[in-house]
Amino acid sequence: MQKILYITDREEYSEHNFIGPLFEKYLPEHLDIDIIYFTKFKSYFGRKDNQLVIPEFKKKRLFGCLEDNGIDVSRYDCVIVRNMHDVLEYVLENKSKYNIKVGFRLSFPKITAELEKAKAENRSSLIQVANHKIKTYIKSNLIDRCDIFLPTSKQMQEVYYPNVKTKMFIIPSAIDPERIHEKMSRDDDKTVFAYNGTLSKLRNFEVLMEAFELLKKDNWELDIATKDANLTESYVKPYKSIANNIKISKASTKEDLIDFISRCDVGLCLLPNIDLFNTSLHLKIVNYYTSGIPTLMSNNEQNSSIFTDEKDAWLCNFDANEIKNELEKIIDTPKDKIKEMGELGQKRLLEVRNYKVIAKQLSDALESLQ
Repeated sequence: MQKILYITDREEYSEHNFIGPLFEKYLPEHLDIDIIYFTKFKSYFGRKDNQLVIPEFKKKRLFGCLEDNGIDVSRYDCVIVRNMHDVLEYVLENKSKYNIKVGFRLSFPKITAELEKAKAENRSSLIQVANHKIKTYIKSNLIDRCDIFLPTSKQMQEVYYPNVKTKMFIIPSAIDPERIHEKMSRDDDKTVFAYNGTLSKLRNFEVLMEAFELLKKDNWELDIATKDANLTESYVKPYKSIANNIKISKASTKEDLIDFISRCDVGLCLLPNIDLFNTSLHLKIVNYYTSGIPTLMSNNEQNSSIFTDEKDAWLCNFDANEIKNELEKIIDTPKDKIKEMGELGQKRLLEVRNYKVIAKQLSDALESLQ
């Protein structure tokens, strides 16, 4: 059985939806895998089963830290780095020393997200744009030195790293077949919309609020799950005419989020039409369908390649008037039809985006590197 080391960019105890199902649960059925998490709060190495916890300040001598704690790095067949190009560079520098294959996992283009956020907040500069180009060039060269590249979608590679020639395996956002949840039933005639996720200038949440404000109907509710109630309230406050239709719920854990979603009827995942949001299936869509909640989502290539409009989802452009029209259509849709759409969407994801299936395929791809 192959032995794999997966170096994550997540801290100990953090929520890590993607890492958990695929790398902690299903991949160990096929491979012997150790997973590294970092910590800012401890100065010593820790281990629990296959999870290794390393002080963040030891990133620059990661393998030395492992060796100091009795772990022979040369026993790993492949070392995979998630997102961090500085750690990737370190691993590549030590590739020959330990005779290891190297993979790079790109879950989200963080350096591009930082630039896009700065643009949305009107604080970008020519220096930031230049730094972004330099960092992207450096990262592209590092990826080309790897044995395998693991982006979230082919589109992500084409947009951000078009010149990379490294062997590629796509790891998309997917559904965990063992964490399917039932939607809670309600007796009222309201249509309850769920929104979970970050509110920011980049996501332009105001467009969604403007769409709700345009509604003539009143038999709806918008429930927003948040970790920061004060920030959410600041976004909602200007829309006084619909204040009574908006509810803010605290959701600090996965369990809170699951409970929140299961109480709603329709999920919302409407985002600006930019590459950052269009190059992968958004995790919140997966979260909604895990509980059988159909979703009103952005009409982009990723979403339309999986879902069919008005069959298992609603696809819409990011425009207040268009969103308003879709919201009215959904409010007029019978509850049993909405429930059926959620079940169809969940079934569709289990067919084409299933972590258990992806784990076997990834295992085969990693085995082929030998």
